[in-house]
Amino acid sequence: MIKNLQLIQRHAQLKELGSPLKYALLKELIPAPATCQQLAKLFDQSKQKIHYNLNKMLKEGLLELEEAPQSGNREVYYRATAKAYVLDLSIGLEANGNLLNSRAIINGIMEQNHRIDLSRIAAKLIDEAFRLKPGERFVVVSGKFNFPLVEKLMLEAGRRGIHCTLIYQDLETLQAKYKQYSLAAFKADYEELNRQLRSADMYLNLNGEARFVELRDPQKLALRNRMLEKSKQIIRQRGIRVAMMPGLLQDTLSEGAIQNEIQFWQALDIDFPKLCRQTLSKCRVLRGYETVTLSGKGSSLHFGIARIAAECGSFGDNEFQAPVINLPGGEILIVPKPASMHGTLASDRIHVCGEEVLRPVLRIENNEIRDFSAARGAEHLARAIESGGADGRKAGLICLGTNENIHLGDIDSALKHKSSGSLSVFWGDNRSLGGDVCGELEWFMQIEEPLLSFTDKR
Repeated sequence: MIKNLQLIQRHAQLKELGSPLKYALLKELIPAPATCQQLAKLFDQSKQKIHYNLNKMLKEGLLELEEAPQSGNREVYYRATAKAYVLDLSIGLEANGNLLNSRAIINGIMEQNHRIDLSRIAAKLIDEAFRLKPGERFVVVSGKFNFPLVEKLMLEAGRRGIHCTLIYQDLETLQAKYKQYSLAAFKADYEELNRQLRSADMYLNLNGEARFVELRDPQKLALRNRMLEKSKQIIRQRGIRVAMMPGLLQDTLSEGAIQNEIQFWQALDIDFPKLCRQTLSKCRVLRGYETVTLSGKGSSLHFGIARIAAECGSFGDNEFQAPVINLPGGEILIVPKPASMHGTLASDRIHVCGEEVLRPVLRIENNEIRDFSAARGAEHLARAIESGGADGRKAGLICLGTNENIHLGDIDSALKHKSSGSLSVFWGDNRSLGGDVCGELEWFMQIEEPLLSFTDKR
């Protein structure tokens, strides 16, 4: 499969592209493969000359061979190794007199090669997901990872007469807050957020960098929890719409990072009314059941259903509407009945406190983790449970993914659990959904392709 991007890092590669004929050949082989004979005819050159140039580029990794179609044709097909070739930024690349940075390259790949219109997606979020109106106030917290989306959202908000306030907190800022700020400065930061919330109609938290920085100072932890409780009070009193999204967008010129980002934007570019209808329909079916049994791939768990909420990636007026939406949306949120959850949960990997835990296995009784093991990273799991406070062992939610735009492939785990057919068990605070669990740290374990069975209510 052709890559999205290849960095030109060797002088020999650069030298090959300095030839006008080789450059033209490479451009011709990006959209489709071709044989030496076809290229010779197209460029009105001898087959020997074209063959020589193709082999030189093949040797430098700019081209690759493709199997010939099943037609008896013995001709060799050449194709480009990538859709775009970029000079390594350590050498320096200029466009129109300005340094071309990683963000501009990634945006170009998405817009030109994958027809992803970032402005259109931002407009759809404002109109269909957030349902913001002219004159309303919109507060956004974001760092660098999600800033490409923030720029588009602020532009579209301005066009609609929506007042937008940005609170910028990147990775470096968070690290300074957690490790260097005094308690007074730390408190002032949260007081500023609450001051902004008191005049807001909607709050969007895109500060995904927080997933990668752990707060360990006990005094700051206690202070943050108190300040966030004040935030929740303000949100409840004013009826502020709240949306969250994990950080995904990183300026990394690797094929994996680019593929993740493409999937991320495609997941956001959804038919929100359709997703809402599908999620609500499944909620109404689940309302007719009392207990759920999960099995498969080392997991065996059953639990009772206390309450059901719909997280459709948009705000609406319906009997299941969740108070907070988590972009890109698409989940059924089940509050388990107290002391009804029993069994074993197993997964390939999870991420807690910004660290990876491989092949974790949890044993659960009465909705609480009794013991656990992992092939690697068990200490991170132990720290997550401890950081959760008095309710750190209590499962708060069971989440069933409903978003058909998210596939169970190589995508950020914080988005993957919304994929249609996936199940996740969530630790944290479920009180906004009518539960009584107030865990102080949020994390989850995802179970892909679970086998579920349901028991009717009597």
